[in-house]
Amino acid sequence: MSESGKIKFGVEPLDSILPDGVLRNSFIVFAGKSGTGKSLLLIGIARGLLMNGEPVIYFALDDDPITIVKQFQLFDINVNEYIKKELFYIIDGYSFRIRGKKEKMHISVIEEVDPQNLSQVINTCIKVLDDLNIVNKGLLIIDSINEFLMIYEVNKAIELIKNLRANISKARNVIVLTSLHTSSKNAKSFLTLIEHIADGIILTKTIVKPSISSTEHTILRQLLVRKMKGVPHYVKWIPYTIEKSSIKSVVAKNGN
Repeated sequence: MSESGKIKFGVEPLDSILPDGVLRNSFIVFAGKSGTGKSLLLIGIARGLLMNGEPVIYFALDDDPITIVKQFQLFDINVNEYIKKELFYIIDGYSFRIRGKKEKMHISVIEEVDPQNLSQVINTCIKVLDDLNIVNKGLLIIDSINEFLMIYEVNKAIELIKNLRANISKARNVIVLTSLHTSSKNAKSFLTLIEHIADGIILTKTIVKPSISSTEHTILRQLLVRKMKGVPHYVKWIPYTIEKSSIKSVVAKNGN
């Protein structure tokens, strides 16, 4: 999975266009409209690291921990097994909205945070990594940074990205993957603003492919590595499918 400070994702379409993997101290943004497969790609990557014995911290902002666990189970990931092995944890940045909640929503939740508290967000991420002695290994997933765009003005959101990258990716050599839904103009503009900060930008999209033999259309997901510091990569759109427990490249037929 890793060699000389590099790590492979263990996801077929990504490994095909990142043949040497990515630098372990990378902060990488997966950007695309809603429904283009970003979160499932992140879960697929997490699956590969967990199977290799590396810890995964999932910072849940878009959904509650129980829903996140169910999404992992769709990939045949036995979350309880990895919790027992002390490899899987959730930082819950969603449940602060639930009134009257007294207990953590799932046994995987290691900390709860209010994303409206900028210092708490940064300090909690650092504390979790330090308490678990996660350095030179593992993965932090932030799904998604749109939550911060809705709370903070742009400059504060950018400063948050800079602090997370500096204190986690660079200082602790822990790879950070985050999703950004670019369905709005503000999110698209934000991606442009942070492109020089992030170590990698991976774009996702869906296309509708008409069928020659019927009136039905096929919806196909694609990804593109637009930027990746320090490693070779192919800059081309790669079609892929998400199947149970696997993400597969789609091989074009007859050159199409």
